[in-house]
Amino acid sequence: MGPTIRPAQTRPTVATLARDFGSGERAAPALLACPECDLVQRVPAGGAWGAIACCRCGATLCRRIPHALDVALALMITAAVVFTIANVFPVMSLDMQGRHNEATLLAMAKALHRAGMTPVAFLVALTVIVMPALEIAAMLWLLVPLKLGVAPEGLAVVSRTLAAVRPWAMVEVFTLAALVSIGRLGNLADLHLGAAFWAMGALMFLFALADTIFDEHALWERVAALRSRSAP
Repeated sequence: MGPTIRPAQTRPTVATLARDFGSGERAAPALLACPECDLVQRVPAGGAWGAIACCRCGATLCRRIPHALDVALALMITAAVVFTIANVFPVMSLDMQGRHNEATLLAMAKALHRAGMTPVAFLVALTVIVMPALEIAAMLWLLVPLKLGVAPEGLAVVSRTLAAVRPWAMVEVFTLAALVSIGRLGNLADLHLGAAFWAMGALMFLFALADTIFDEHALWERVAALRSRSAP
């Protein structure tokens, strides 16, 4: 009995993919291990919009979204532009007693370091600057070559890197912390939100959309098709 396909209104579960491209056939079903019961089962290529459920426990194995990789690529290109804006322009500016202060993301981390809060500065730089940059770079590394009809180099390493950095890209935590600080500083000085603040808010939604739409199973299916096409 094979896995069943049901509508997309299922609880989100990250599928653990067991790839099997040994046959070299373009339409060969991939092997997926259920993240809940560890049952390994074959999932046919293609299919309509929806979610593929485990035939034993009903957990979601993967989701079928038409043109998921192309949409994810567009979102990541937009995220790269927005992330650049977030790092170039100031997050906010303060006017108090005739003094004007403004800071970018990197300047905020440096200010925390100079104030003696080096561990906090390191975490801010890591989770708000380094990890989001790595996530965007890894996604573009995977998706751009596929769009050009080429299998990306270092696919396994980049996929593992992406899985490792995603939990540490905490743009939403920074956005919520900034909102709290705005409420407190607004009573003490004239506060003006900069372009970087709005860019970080947009980046939060772009990451959320990309995580929802990105279909890892479709990525490996396309890689398998490209490799079988180039095989002698």
